[in-house]
Amino acid sequence: MKPKLIIFDFSGTLAHFKKSDPKEFFSGMACLGIEIKTEEEIKFFNNLFGQLMSQSDGLEDFSEKILGSFSIKKDGETVKKATDFFREFLGFELFEDIKEIIDLPVKKAILSSVSDFLSKKELSQEFEIFGSKTNKFHKPDPRAFITVLERLGVAPEDAVMVGDEAERDLVPAQKLGMKTVLIDRKNEAVNYSGIKISSLKEIKKIFDF
Repeated sequence: MKPKLIIFDFSGTLAHFKKSDPKEFFSGMACLGIEIKTEEEIKFFNNLFGQLMSQSDGLEDFSEKILGSFSIKKDGETVKKATDFFREFLGFELFEDIKEIIDLPVKKAILSSVSDFLSKKELSQEFEIFGSKTNKFHKPDPRAFITVLERLGVAPEDAVMVGDEAERDLVPAQKLGMKTVLIDRKNEAVNYSGIKISSLKEIKKIFDF
């Protein structure tokens, strides 16, 4: 049965960071005065990173919040340096297979905390984008999904959620009655028992488009 709406996660599902070397990233953070070395520090930073990204109004605001969280002086030069650094590392590149879903005859939405950083016109033309500016709730809060469904006028049973993180993207959607698809590009989710794909082009076959 064809869905009336497909909601996509963004990072890891439709696009990836242009730069993804953790060592290079944390080396750059050290140049900003933020030392992150231990596993505990990395875990703390990753959680903080996602939280602040969902709360920020653009890269400069995000940079100021990161610096403030580590008590780094937020003068103009430091903020600019941090903003330039994050602009380089938070640059996204769309996966090639996104072209396989652009023309699907169905409502399409993006639900992601990083969507406020998107500037690609082709995405805003083809997808309804829900980020912190348009949705005060964030995954995995079920209300984030409910907001999208209500604004687009689609019942949960007529919607599909596609994402690369089961706990964050799929489990909350399943509890609402939505169908879900895990995109596992590197075939790492060996224990996942639900619908799983390695490329977006498989969506057409699964839902008979």
